[in-house]
Amino acid sequence: MSEVAIDFGTSNTVLARYNETAERAETIRIPEVSGELRYRLKPGGAEHAVWVVPSLIHYAEKETLIGDQVVSRGLAEHPDTMRWMKRAIAQGVTRRKRTAQGHKSPAEAGEEFLKLALNYAVPQISFEEDTFTFTVPVEAFENFQDWIWRAAESLGIRKLRILDEPTACVFGYHGAARKDERFVVFDFGGGTLDVSVVRLDLAEQSGRKAVQLGQAGCELGGMDIDKWIADDFCARHELSGGDRRDLENLILRQGEAAKIQLSDPATGDAEMSVLNDLGRVPRLLQTAYSRSCTECERGRAGKHAARGEACLGCLLAAREFPRQVRETLERALENAAVKSGMRRTEVTRLLVTGGTSLAPAVRQLLDEAFRDRVEYDHPFDCVVRGACRGVVLPILQHDYAIESYNRDQKRYEFKPLFKIGTEYPTPPEAIRFWSNGSTDGQTRVGLLIYEVSRMKRRSVDEAMVDAEGRIRSNPRVTTDYEHICLNPDNPTFVVADPPINLVRDRQRILCSFEIDGNRRLLVTAVDNLAGKTVLRKHPVVRL
Repeated sequence: MSEVAIDFGTSNTVLARYNETAERAETIRIPEVSGELRYRLKPGGAEHAVWVVPSLIHYAEKETLIGDQVVSRGLAEHPDTMRWMKRAIAQGVTRRKRTAQGHKSPAEAGEEFLKLALNYAVPQISFEEDTFTFTVPVEAFENFQDWIWRAAESLGIRKLRILDEPTACVFGYHGAARKDERFVVFDFGGGTLDVSVVRLDLAEQSGRKAVQLGQAGCELGGMDIDKWIADDFCARHELSGGDRRDLENLILRQGEAAKIQLSDPATGDAEMSVLNDLGRVPRLLQTAYSRSCTECERGRAGKHAARGEACLGCLLAAREFPRQVRETLERALENAAVKSGMRRTEVTRLLVTGGTSLAPAVRQLLDEAFRDRVEYDHPFDCVVRGACRGVVLPILQHDYAIESYNRDQKRYEFKPLFKIGTEYPTPPEAIRFWSNGSTDGQTRVGLLIYEVSRMKRRSVDEAMVDAEGRIRSNPRVTTDYEHICLNPDNPTFVVADPPINLVRDRQRILCSFEIDGNRRLLVTAVDNLAGKTVLRKHPVVRL
């Protein structure tokens, strides 16, 4: 059983799995679907690499391609390719796009993309055994969460958690957080800029553990920079409207590549080169974009009129990009001051996530605002790292229950044991109740432990323990919630000697439960009739 995390992004999607042996989260490489993204955080610093799945889906007549399959076949610019799905889903966009397989909405395309990506990853993950954590934007939490539940349910995922992205980011950087810590999570990805001032409530039972002290956002992201570069490139080379429409997707991809290249602090310039062969005489269009110049470094847009030379910093300044970023950050801090009285000096750290955060203008702005309190580690995968780490923190991530026979109503029911958010190890014998059997003559009473999922089902299956205490073969019991048995193949039994007498034994076997530091559920069982302890701190199952 592994912990798997999925960060479905506007530009890239990242999957990770927690390696318990190495005690770290590792991004999952899916052959032919994942691409390796390399980046540096400092000039002359080490080059980092992370496996990502480009958030692209291409609908051909006889096949559907995703991720690097689309890129490697040169189909990223094809009219039947859909991208930027997350931003559209979060905004509630329902407009459908015509493809070779019919009209597709962003939600349909996004679901099909995730299903294909996870199915391709099946050799490395298990829908039946693994716990899956999907991260969700705070500002679109409920709607996006419902969409994730539907997608996960259609895949047959049995253990599912939803975690808000700011919380996952904090986990990814810190692993845990004290109650008095305040974080600014600066999430600047492909589709949006979201700034959240948060503290964490780890006992919160929903997936939204980040308590918003202040928040601000704007629909500004890496895709906008790509468009601006494309607009600038087309204007410099005076492309006609028709030529631009035919070459636009290619130019956008070139603009994205230039933006990524200029986000590397060791790179001074990036060249865009596009062959326009739509006219009578083919033309090679070339422009070299510099990282910055003396004008934009002073906060104003310089003039770069030549076709062959331009400056990304000046282009962003002309679009008032730095101003929009600065105002968004300040709005979040002001909202936190109004809502909770928090001062800027009380911010523990500013945590950066999202590839657009590495843009030179953004880094300069953040360093000026927070100086040594800015952290840039793992901007592309800190969210999935945190989502994996969140399930190994010393708190329970699910509700747990035990199956019990109700004598008066003559049916089986689930009794709550421990709730989500419970810290462990727990105090000794934290939960107690009587376990007295279901039929006369029983010589042992089975203890079956269930994990409670929020996935709702309509059908109700039979209980796993019949009236004689025998184990049934079906390991899955469902009611309004889904109850997944954790020990169907290795149940714990309490021996009853003498055998159970229902009239006599209403309060006979007292079971006390606790959780140790290794997340093991321990039981101590005392037979009051026999006057002895039958089990003492016996490990039942690992939660």
